[in-house]
Amino acid sequence: MTCVVYAQDKAQQSKINSYFINTDLVYDIESIPTVGYEHFFMRKDKMNSWRVDVGYQIHYSDSFGVVQSHGDRISIGVYQGPVAKFGYSIYSNRQRRKWRNYFSPALGVKYLWYDKEYVHTGKRFRESSFRIQSEQCLVAIPQFTIGSKHTNKHFCADFYVGLQLPIKSRAITVYQEQDNLGHESLQVPYEKNTMTVTLAPVLGIKLGYIK
Repeated sequence: MTCVVYAQDKAQQSKINSYFINTDLVYDIESIPTVGYEHFFMRKDKMNSWRVDVGYQIHYSDSFGVVQSHGDRISIGVYQGPVAKFGYSIYSNRQRRKWRNYFSPALGVKYLWYDKEYVHTGKRFRESSFRIQSEQCLVAIPQFTIGSKHTNKHFCADFYVGLQLPIKSRAITVYQEQDNLGHESLQVPYEKNTMTVTLAPVLGIKLGYIK
């Protein structure tokens, strides 16, 4: 009996992939090119994995300004910095042919910044209010996703959806500021420190090599 169980365990392990090297198409399209590595292993008769994704975020827009996004006033334009995400996945024992389902908690971190930039702050484009500012932003992003991997020999497509909770700490330095009437602020330069927490959906498609 022991030999049979051992043989079954070995047969099951032989079907387990070793690693998955990939890129996330959604992040790539959002100007955050990433490379990910996922390592698989067995634990309590279930396939598990840990993974790490690293990338670099860079955004550019000719219409640099301040917009409302997920309840947070954010600057758009030149905004860059390193990005990393660490996750753990637990796979279901029930699987369809060439599909593996999983659920996964993860934690992402970002350090974003930009140098002195002209920011239009008027509600209408013709208004003359503006400020010149720089910014550093540290972001922690807890997230939870469910997903499914489809494999075909050494090709793998990973589809996932979930929720994330970005926690942003932002330090903004304002060097020059002018209101709609053309009056210069006498308080410059000054610093603004803010902390925001938002809830946002997350989805992605990873493509890569699996072995």
